[in-house]
Amino acid sequence: MKAKAKKILVSALSAVMIGALLLAVGLSLRMEGSTTERFFSGDAQTYYESLLDAGFPKDYAVSLTELHLLHPNWVFLPLQITQTNEAYTWDYVIKKETENPLTNLIPASQTYQAYHHPLNKEQYDSGYYQASVDTVRYFMDPRNFLNEADIFQFYDLSYQTTATLQEIEAVLNGTFMENGTLENGRSYAAYLQEVGQALDLHPVYLAAKIRQEQGSAGTSAIISGRCGSLLADYYRNQTQTSENGKKILPPSSGYTVEQLCALDGYYNMFNVKASGTGLFQIYLNAMNRAVDGTAEMASAWGGSAAWNTRWKSIYGGSYLLKKNYIDRYQSTVYLQKFNVDGRAADRNFWGQYMQNVAGALTEARSLYSAFAAVDALDSACTFLIPVYEGMPDAPCKDPANGTCTLLAQAPNRYSYTVELTSPDRLLSEDSTVYQTLYPQSEKTLRLSGRVEHSYGIRVLQYRLDDGEWITFSTSEKLDLSIPMQFLAGSKHILTVRGWANYDNDDPSQKQNHSFLCAVFYLEMQTTQHEIAFVEKDSSTTQTHPKGTRLELPDCALPYFVGWIGSDGSFLPAGAQIELTRDLTYTATTARFFLLHGASLSLKGTPPQLRFSAVLALEDYQALKSQDRIRLFATLQEEGLSTPASISDLRELGDWVKISVDTPPVTNFEALYSAAFSIEVRYSNGEKQTLCAAGEPCDRSVELVATAALNDASVAYSQQTLTYLRDLLSTQ
Repeated sequence: MKAKAKKILVSALSAVMIGALLLAVGLSLRMEGSTTERFFSGDAQTYYESLLDAGFPKDYAVSLTELHLLHPNWVFLPLQITQTNEAYTWDYVIKKETENPLTNLIPASQTYQAYHHPLNKEQYDSGYYQASVDTVRYFMDPRNFLNEADIFQFYDLSYQTTATLQEIEAVLNGTFMENGTLENGRSYAAYLQEVGQALDLHPVYLAAKIRQEQGSAGTSAIISGRCGSLLADYYRNQTQTSENGKKILPPSSGYTVEQLCALDGYYNMFNVKASGTGLFQIYLNAMNRAVDGTAEMASAWGGSAAWNTRWKSIYGGSYLLKKNYIDRYQSTVYLQKFNVDGRAADRNFWGQYMQNVAGALTEARSLYSAFAAVDALDSACTFLIPVYEGMPDAPCKDPANGTCTLLAQAPNRYSYTVELTSPDRLLSEDSTVYQTLYPQSEKTLRLSGRVEHSYGIRVLQYRLDDGEWITFSTSEKLDLSIPMQFLAGSKHILTVRGWANYDNDDPSQKQNHSFLCAVFYLEMQTTQHEIAFVEKDSSTTQTHPKGTRLELPDCALPYFVGWIGSDGSFLPAGAQIELTRDLTYTATTARFFLLHGASLSLKGTPPQLRFSAVLALEDYQALKSQDRIRLFATLQEEGLSTPASISDLRELGDWVKISVDTPPVTNFEALYSAAFSIEVRYSNGEKQTLCAAGEPCDRSVELVATAALNDASVAYSQQTLTYLRDLLSTQ
């Protein structure tokens, strides 16, 4: 606020007020702020509509369009599940996925308690409970996972089957495979690359799959080569529980120690057939599958099909993935977990690679990490995303409401803020800024602000239309100037994104690599608009191109408080505006004065004093029409200040009189005074407090009554004179 309040003392004859006291009057502020809700325009709108035309519902298309703006090389394909089999509606597939308790399991740990079935307390597969129906709905609803990381459960493994050693090694970092060598002399990364090329499978996926199945340490008995001896010990000793509390449940008969020990020297890197109740059955099934091996490779492997080395187990498991899943309409980890494509009708709902209901999500994150760790997320990726008929209107909720961070959507693990200071002041938390701008052709567009991420910022980049990403900052500072070498009337998209300090080795910093900061729709302009400034009886007019940024001027009028715009805005001098239409701004003042003296209420005993201020009616009406003022009053009694409610507000000719009353006075010599102020608030969120001009004066009941009796210029009624004399005589 640049207006200066000029102190003027206005004298008014003390008068006696007769009548009832009115309730306080308050004038409240309606705050207005800029919106940053996402919307699509130009090529973004065209892309969004193409997703709708392809068969994606609107809520899918919105999230996927935003991902397209972030990673333009990504391709999204809808898999219309109900079209593959008309019976496969959303409710039907949920029913089929939940009718057998073993189809979808969740670890028994209390960490996952919110996902456990509320009624079935039986423990399966040595440490798992049946997942609740709501849990299955949550993990099966693709809309929950259309973010940069979790979408990789829909990564189509039948596309882009080549990968660099660096990408594969990124998945293996921090695991037993990182610097390991296989029995054939090759590193894990090199051999996975070779297998991927031979079987037409994505090697990064194979690496992620093994990491998912064996964990980072790789200490499972199934890949130790000594699993037979362990089974023999369990059987011989009838061991019921492992050292970490898992059920073993060995049978009491049916095997010999020699038979079990013969299973030493076999490996099952992908945990094929590793299922059952208790560790004994899980390990035995896995080892028997390793003995059977890969019949198609027996000749190439010297006559034995068995997985008697880790590298054979890797090839054999990969071969089964290709034969039993990828080639049978399960080309994504989502479809390998939830086998719902009706074209695989002979094995729907049971031919599923894993029982863990969260398996697709956790494998997806390993796959995502492989790309993120080597900054390869801008490569061409194809995602095959299921769509069901009869889906609920809103995405199915996480039963843990995000409290189980391991299984919550990836964005629950990070936050970011985008703050713009130019061309507009905008603040957006955990969402992209969307805005339409009107730059002038052949001029320079400048953006400034700050971007923060809970991981920290590596780089900030921008992209114009379908051009390359260009790095313009290696800090949180957003400071960008771009020449607008476009023809007037043309439309363009300017996209700004950030790279967070992603760290594949830090679980707290591996959920987000890239994020969309802002999307600006540029409409190139040379259109001229007029802006007029009206100050009482004079006005000035300026002409500028559309989209010009202007600062509202100061005003020489006494008691100036701001400009009321023809667009309904109310702004202070110095406020920034963007000229997108013809506008008129009218200067508004606040002629606000404290009345000298006090009046005395004749209603009731004890009496009350009333102090008043006046505000010009014209000013009051202008500010009130904007709903932009609030009135305040303060009373002082013997130097002690307390806030007070407005007692009366009424029009008196060209003025509005604002009054406040003291409490009932019993000490007629006690001195009171009052001060009045106005809080003025503007459309851009700024505010200013104005005090009524004039010095507060001390008054007592005795002083006011005495002054009234001695004032010959006012003809009081006999009743009033009697009241005043009686009042003074009681002292």
